[in-house]
Parts: sequence; structure tokens; C-alpha cells
Amino acid sequence: MTQAPHHAPVLGDGHEMRRMVAGSVPEPEGDVPGWVVDDRVHAFAIDDVDLDGDRDGDQHAGLVALRLPERDGEAAQLAWQLDPASRGKGLAAGALRAVIAHAFADLGLHRVEAYVARPNRPALRTAAQAGLRAEGVLRDYRDGVDALVLGRLATDPEPGTRDAFTAWLNSSLPTKRAIAQALIRDESGRLLVCELVYKKPWDLPGGVVDPLESPADAVLRELHEELGVTGQVRSLAAVSWLPAWRGWDDATLFVFEVSVPAAELGAIRLETREIRAVHWCDDTELAEHAADYTVRVARAALAALDAGEGTVYLEDGRPPDWPRP
Repeated sequence: MTQAPHHAPVLGDGHEMRRMVAGSVPEPEGDVPGWVVDDRVHAFAIDDVDLDGDRDGDQHAGLVALRLPERDGEAAQLAWQLDPASRGKGLAAGALRAVIAHAFADLGLHRVEAYVARPNRPALRTAAQAGLRAEGVLRDYRDGVDALVLGRLATDPEPGTRDAFTAWLNSSLPTKRAIAQALIRDESGRLLVCELVYKKPWDLPGGVVDPLESPADAVLRELHEELGVTGQVRSLAAVSWLPAWRGWDDATLFVFEVSVPAAELGAIRLETREIRAVHWCDDTELAEHAADYTVRVARAALAALDAGEGTVYLEDGRPPDWPRP
């Protein structure tokens, strides 16, 4: 690794970080790109005094590099690496915190970001300790490996605080798509089903739950947007886990029993970009026009409602096998 000159400026975070001079080229190891250190790149070498016992020695443990944006208002990019012999001491996280503080306090930047390969769990832990949050995924970022986009704003909570820890967990824990649909029946027990513009199988009215929206609110919103009706949730009839299917990730489906005034059902106003028509279907007609999993969910939910059994839990529209190992 390129050595840092002793006369270069120093950042402090419990250890020395010496500024590297223009023309130095970090070796492109790990997640650190082969950046040429010039006026747009602030690169610092990290000393590890445990390696030689001398803070003024030539032994360096790694580096942190900050590439400044080309235009005002854009994000700066971070990269770092640490020699294996110096890992487990908090050096990388401390160095990263110091460089981020330098970016915000000394350079006046508002945002820094980094790209870390998803399998690189040590680097992700280092990023979390420095207050960076997971924000998205870059597919096939390098050599066929996906990378996480990590970012921190100058206004984010300071690393080490409870708010910063909560923000990291909230950004990095898995999320699951939620869908809310409605069971609406007429006086003869027929089910209201939508004929859709964008796919052949008919489906129950409803749609995807928006971020920070409850499933019950979502189904009522969808009914108003797509059919122009005002519904009232009477009960949660079924919850069904939907496995991955034809390019879609798995999801959780909430099926609600919903009542709608008869006058509104007689004057439905379709959102024609999504709904071609609505139909009142008995069980035979539903099986003829809807997808198999929709038929299974609807039958199980209606059976539970009619039997007074309360909410039924399903997986792909079927009762799960209990007990499980």
C-alpha cells in the first residue's frame, strides 16, 4: 500500500490518519476503487500503533478515501480498506467517522455515500458504526456481485446514539410486500371480481399497500380509487403468504370482508387505466376466470366467514401443514 508522508495533515479519532499526497494510487483491494489521489480525492492512511509501537513509524493499517463531487449539491463517495492484521480494533470505523466529520464540518458537504458488496459483512458493520444507512441495491455492481448503497446526511444522528442505531436497523432489516384485497358480496352471495387491463386472470379488488399505510386503509383507498366506492371494513377474513411467483418476490396478502352501500355498487366508476370491467361471480365463474391462488384464497376466506371461524391463516391460499419441524 502507498505510504503516507509524515508531514501531511492529520485527522484524529483515537489514532492518526495521515493525508496522502497527489499522485498516490491506492491498490484496488476489496471495495476500494483504484482512485488516483488528486484535488478531488482526500485520502488518509490509518496508523496502527500496535503493529510497531511507534505512532511516528511507517507501519500503516489501511486507508479511507473521499472523492469530492464534481458539482455542488451532489454526494461525495467513500471507500476504505484495512489490513487483516489490524482488524477487530475499531480502526476502520473510527477512521471512517473522522473522514465523514471532515467532509461535513471542514468541506461543507451535505451527503456522503459508499457502495459495499453485499457479502462483505465486516465492511457493512463498519459502515453501520460510522452512521451510514442502507438505501438500496446496485445489481451486478462488480464481478457479478450486488452492492448495497450506503449513505449518511450531515443532519443524521451521530453514530453511537440510539437514534443512529435505530435508523441503521430500520434501513437494513428485510421488508416484505403487502397486498390488501376485499371480499364484497351481493344479496345472493356472489363475489365482486375485477377484470383487469394488465393481466388476463380476474382478481379481487384491492392492491399493494403503500409505505406507512395500514392494510385496512389500503383496501379502502384502492376501492375508492379504482371503483369510486366507499367501503367499510367489517373483518379480516384471511392472511395468506404468497411465495415468489413469475419474477415477483414473496408477499403477504390481507383479505378483508368489506361492505359497500348498494347504491354505490350500482354506480361503480371504473379507473379505466387498470380496470376493464367488474363482474359478480359465483364459485364456478370465479374458478373459470381467476387464477388458481385467487380461487383458493377466496374459497378459504369465505368458508371461514360463513362458519364464523374468524381470520384464517393460509400459505399460497392453502392451510399450512402443522406442526412443522
